Amino acid sequence: MRIKYLGTAAYEAVPAPYCRCRVCAESRRTGGRALRSRSQALVDGELLIDFNADTVFHSLLYAIEWEKIGDCLITHSHSDHLYPADLEILSDPISHEHRSVRFYAAQDGYDKISGQIAQHDMGNRVEAALVRPGEEFYTSGNKYKVLALRANHTADTSPVFYAVERDGKRLLYAHDTGVFFEEVYGQLKEFGKFDLVSLDCTGCLGLTWDWRNGHMSLKTNLEVIGRLKKEGIADEKTIFVSNHFSHNGGQTYDELVPEMAKHGIIVSYDGLEIEF
Repeated sequence: MRIKYLGTAAYEAVPAPYCRCRVCAESRRTGGRALRSRSQALVDGELLIDFNADTVFHSLLYAIEWEKIGDCLITHSHSDHLYPADLEILSDPISHEHRSVRFYAAQDGYDKISGQIAQHDMGNRVEAALVRPGEEFYTSGNKYKVLALRANHTADTSPVFYAVERDGKRLLYAHDTGVFFEEVYGQLKEFGKFDLVSLDCTGCLGLTWDWRNGHMSLKTNLEVIGRLKKEGIADEKTIFVSNHFSHNGGQTYDELVPEMAKHGIIVSYDGLEIEF
């Protein structure tokens, strides 16, 4: 299994437009890995996670082979994870012949996607599949078994995050969420031990506030990692990645790396690819 981080920032990106804070100013000066677009990921070049307003930019930057992608998991309906207006790109005549694409989303995201499908008369070009927290499903072609989990995030966006399994390998993609709800640990334990765990870290090192609900930081990442290991959901072989950063956390990429390394955590950056 392979994950490619197409974008690794929160809604406003890093640096944020107009912002003159220290993190944004330093990130502009440094460039490279300090520059972050909004969070999106691609698994095995086939399974897309989220469809935000940076999708077209990511398509050009990484030369994404769209003919391989027939499924997209939506974490929630905030615009930096689901930008429904851009679904019109999949309609005829904007895009010509292409495979059908199925979008999996919980209620609010499902409703927004369904509305776009109806508005643009997409026929069988785009499908919406409703997911519910705690339920497992298989993507089209049955390549991936997926478990949707209730996320600790803005409730009216119907937030979920995902556990994904293929050929005995397991990925946990936990964005956007604060510390996990109690029932999630039991559901994850039934799903199996994870090879890679990607955790929301919007608050960076966690020096600005507690970052327990809605989003996490290094401090709450360590709390969740400890619980995952205690429950046998992860172990010393599990790869841990922190992702989805905001300038509001207060640290640049170069400042995050040595602190995260002390705990064996990889700091994501746009374009990072990990095979496991």
